[in-house]
Amino acid sequence: MEKRRWWSTADGLLRVAVAVAVAAASAAAAEREVPAMYVFGDSLVDVGNNDFLPPPAPRAPEPPCGVDLPPGFAGFAGGGGGRFTNGFNLADIIAQHVGFKMSPPAYLSLTTPGRRGDLRRGLVGVNYASSGSGILDFTGNGTISLGEQVKLFANTKAAMVAAGEVDGERINHLLSRSLFITCTGGNDYDAFTDGIVPVSEAPAFIAHMVTTYIKHIKTLYKLGARRLGILDMLPLGCLPISRLPMENGSCSEEDNWQGRLFNRLIRREMAAAVAGSMPDLKYSIGSIYHTFTDMTVNPDLAGLKEVARACCGDGKLNAEADCSANAKLCPDRDDYIFWDRVHGTQAAYHRCVHGFFHGSPRYAEPISFTQLVTPPAVDLEHRSPRTNRTARI
Repeated sequence: MEKRRWWSTADGLLRVAVAVAVAAASAAAAEREVPAMYVFGDSLVDVGNNDFLPPPAPRAPEPPCGVDLPPGFAGFAGGGGGRFTNGFNLADIIAQHVGFKMSPPAYLSLTTPGRRGDLRRGLVGVNYASSGSGILDFTGNGTISLGEQVKLFANTKAAMVAAGEVDGERINHLLSRSLFITCTGGNDYDAFTDGIVPVSEAPAFIAHMVTTYIKHIKTLYKLGARRLGILDMLPLGCLPISRLPMENGSCSEEDNWQGRLFNRLIRREMAAAVAGSMPDLKYSIGSIYHTFTDMTVNPDLAGLKEVARACCGDGKLNAEADCSANAKLCPDRDDYIFWDRVHGTQAAYHRCVHGFFHGSPRYAEPISFTQLVTPPAVDLEHRSPRTNRTARI
């Protein structure tokens, strides 16, 4: 997410250290079941596609973005790998939970035939996310919209078929076992702040967002997606930039209401769409809204200290200026929920993803992300992996 003013409580979800061994064991088991991961969305999950786009597409300022990535990390434009945070982002941490070192590479970084080899073989996967983009085509000047990202995936599958490096019957089988992640929508709310859509029309506009989102998910389903993790809308009103005009720096309830409306609709419409036209889809909706809200309300339980100020920025709440090389940078980044005025820190994202995999239904429904990546996955062609032939009944 870019530009927009943009786990548990008593059950101990936020005590991440207690679950490290469990998470590691789960990742080791899942590694054999998730051959690839395909990521779609905005700056919460982008790992560098915008580094290959001309202005005005936003790019993560490096430094200081990526300051806490491992030594020797190979970013595309100076070390941060296009991530709008201090370290790994949501896509990276989800990937780590299913056995990868980080998010699959940014699609636009795969410019040489050698780098596209694993992609054509259905291994590792690819990240199509574009910072500043949205569900709707007009969102995000110069970015790759969700619809365009889905088209890039269609091109990817066509390239897999054309390359002939994987038996044709195996491609759909590999895709049915792969993990698809979508995280988008926050930037579409700029339509209100930019005066494109009046706030009075918010319900109709947000309904249109959800309808369009479902349409793109159905396209992914037709292309072979069978395991889908959807990340919902975060609490827009509690972003540092949303707090700026509020008395005492409190959260904006109006902005949070808009986020909650989207979250209610996406759950309702996904359930209806799966029942009506995507019967083989296994999906989970991870709640960024609830994880971030609970971290804000109970920071001590989360092992955090600062819930309102941005770590990187300037002015009131460190949110009156964008994060940049010249911005004020907090030294205690692991204590902060927010990295800049609209994005979370690596620490917050770790707690968030832990909730998706190991928390209560408040953080992921109708199943957890752990259940999402646990076999059996639906085999699109109903064929036996051992014989590589279509099963006949």
